[in-house]
Amino acid sequence: MASSPPSLTGPMRNKRRGAALSCAECRRLKLKCSRIFPCSNCVKKGCGAICPEGSLTTGKGNRFVLANTEVLHDKIGELATRVRQLEDALAESHNQNSAHPHPLLSEQLLQIKRPLERERLDVPPIRDEKPESTDTIDAMGSLSISHGGRSTFFGQTANSWYLLRNEEGSDEEKPVLNVHPSMPSDLPWMAHTFPFSPSINKSSEDVRHTLARSLPSLQVAQRLCNIYYRHAAWMYTPISDEDFNETIFKPIYHSDGSQESVGLHNLSVLYMVLALGTLVDLDHPSHSIEAAQYYQLARAALAVDSVFDQQSIPAIQALLLMCHYLFWEDVEGSRWTMMGLVVKLAQSVGLHRDSGRWKLDAKETYRRRCLLWEIYTYDSWQSLTFGRPPSFSLAHIDSKRPHESTKNGQGEVEMTFTAWKHSFCADCLSVVHDEVFGARPPSYKKIQDLDKKVRMFYIPPSLQVPGFGGVKTSREIEQPSTELTMQRYTAFAIKEISLFYMHRGFFARAFEDSPHDPMASKYAASVLAAYTSACSFVGLIGSLWKQHPALSERMWFLFTHVFSCTIVLGSIAAKSQMAIAPSALSHLDSAFNLFNSTSETVRKNKILPFLQKLRERARVALTAPLSPQLMESPTSPPIKSEEEELAALGGMTRLVPRKSSSTPSTPSFKGSSPISQSASPPPLRSDSNGSSYQHVPTNGNNWSNYPPQASEYSPEQYPHYTHGNVQPESPTAISYDIQQAQQLTLEAMPEFYGYHNVPTYQTEYTQYNSMQGSNDFFHMPVTGTDISDSWHNLMAQYR
Repeated sequence: MASSPPSLTGPMRNKRRGAALSCAECRRLKLKCSRIFPCSNCVKKGCGAICPEGSLTTGKGNRFVLANTEVLHDKIGELATRVRQLEDALAESHNQNSAHPHPLLSEQLLQIKRPLERERLDVPPIRDEKPESTDTIDAMGSLSISHGGRSTFFGQTANSWYLLRNEEGSDEEKPVLNVHPSMPSDLPWMAHTFPFSPSINKSSEDVRHTLARSLPSLQVAQRLCNIYYRHAAWMYTPISDEDFNETIFKPIYHSDGSQESVGLHNLSVLYMVLALGTLVDLDHPSHSIEAAQYYQLARAALAVDSVFDQQSIPAIQALLLMCHYLFWEDVEGSRWTMMGLVVKLAQSVGLHRDSGRWKLDAKETYRRRCLLWEIYTYDSWQSLTFGRPPSFSLAHIDSKRPHESTKNGQGEVEMTFTAWKHSFCADCLSVVHDEVFGARPPSYKKIQDLDKKVRMFYIPPSLQVPGFGGVKTSREIEQPSTELTMQRYTAFAIKEISLFYMHRGFFARAFEDSPHDPMASKYAASVLAAYTSACSFVGLIGSLWKQHPALSERMWFLFTHVFSCTIVLGSIAAKSQMAIAPSALSHLDSAFNLFNSTSETVRKNKILPFLQKLRERARVALTAPLSPQLMESPTSPPIKSEEEELAALGGMTRLVPRKSSSTPSTPSFKGSSPISQSASPPPLRSDSNGSSYQHVPTNGNNWSNYPPQASEYSPEQYPHYTHGNVQPESPTAISYDIQQAQQLTLEAMPEFYGYHNVPTYQTEYTQYNSMQGSNDFFHMPVTGTDISDSWHNLMAQYR
């Protein structure tokens, strides 16, 4: 009997059975598999990527598609994303010309790109709920609480001037200017109790007579009203000049002694116009006591007929004018609260809904639309300044914009400043508020997208500032009016400062990630964006101050944004390794000289010592860039204890204990500086024989690809738009012949425009220049991050 072959052991049998005899595709087609994966059959068919586990499945028309792989799903996702982008672009383009939806954007067609999603509509999307990180918590802003319970909050994007005042709590300790002695004895109490005073019945007639008798003469009133509409109404116009004359001024001053019959809300509007006219009267000193008296009379007029009980359009106009008055006086607490009351009253009278649907007459419809969009614009810009959420949501507004665009002789779209600011706030800044300054920190990709949106937002030719924003210099036939000049500069300023605050946090993160070379950070584009916006804004306000020094100085809100820019410039200037450090110091010097030249003594005494510290630190760094004392240590704490007072200047989460004043404070009309009159800056170090530093030789050929900076002209070329970039006192300045400067471009005038042609700098910006050539400011994919703490860590290093 033949012996049987030896049996296979257990492990050998298991190994034999576990080996793949053929790939899945060969088994499906019943082909002989080479068993060397990918097998020869799959390689011949071009589907070696799925061998040995994947297989092809038939689709429509006997076509074969990939199955059981991620390739198919990734491709579907890419195509769906592309379709969404095209649909969004088509919708945005079509909505500019028509109010009806495009035929290709019907609900049925919009579903085509989502074949997989339609099969699972009942499955809720899975949210990636991550625990709240320390960075997210640290992006909440600054909250101060006094012992008496008084609290103040500023968001992480707030203006650094207000954050500094909030940190010190000095607004509670300002002396209150007594404006009551010259007022009738029964009115101060009415003004003090506004807006919570109940409607008065018994003594209302006496108060009405007193308010009417407190009006100035006709000549004085006419003069102040004209000044208001010339120097202040160009920015916000709650009531037009024509409407004011017809409904308020003439009925009050030409009523044959029956002034008491005019509504007190109308009288309040008149007093506020008088207050603002006095405030911007350049023949009188700023912070006038007379202006404060008119303001108190306006409050008293609203207190007689309480706005809570008797809502009206004139009451809303008077309140908005009060906000504007406090805006010029730089009193932040009262105007923010009052603006909330304005919004609620506007909604209570239905301003947010289009009045045309109620068949109101054309004049009243236009009047209501104008008021609504003025309120919306003021609320939006005020929210940007304080870093707080806006009060309006566009989802609840259908009121049409009152002003339309036209076309000039060259076919270019033209519009007034009023139409432009309404459009910018509704179409651009509203998105920035929601996406960038919301409670959820934005991703860097979102910053990239919105940066393009803001930069590309259209400014009509009539509102462009020659020499700024890439606009060529040309001599105008006649010098622009004061109102037009202010509107031009404000339009450019609001765009530039919006970009600045968008990038400020990521600018700080770049300095934190790469302390020795921030341009090596993945946020290098934000470093450039914040730097160019800061240089541009400082030069812009300096140019405006050169033309209208007296009026621009009373617009202190512009200088508060300059102060925010100086912190970025000082941060760069203190980094001697950066090629733009000398240029940043030059612009910092310009900002210092600008503040030092103003007549706002109390306010500049607070800012100048801080700027002087930034300058001195930067000069030391540029003088001895390799000094061991200036090199950051990896183990050193991010914030020094002695510099903790500056930590809130960028909006990081911070609880600030403050002293409680003995009595409730009211707005001071003498000034709004957070320090006393006796404060003065320390003696400034002379630069005549002071420190100096080695300057890198310049090369005029290395900056040919750099994007145009805001200012591109010389004073002699355009006399009406003199640049405010005062020659710095430090040796960082680059001297140049003024006649030659008239013919030089941006690249050849680095100091004047904020650039230095450093040979080593060209390599660092090769990628940036290529981006500019393709009209794409950002291309670096970066994951989301929270950056408010980085901003404060940065500023704490530059005390």
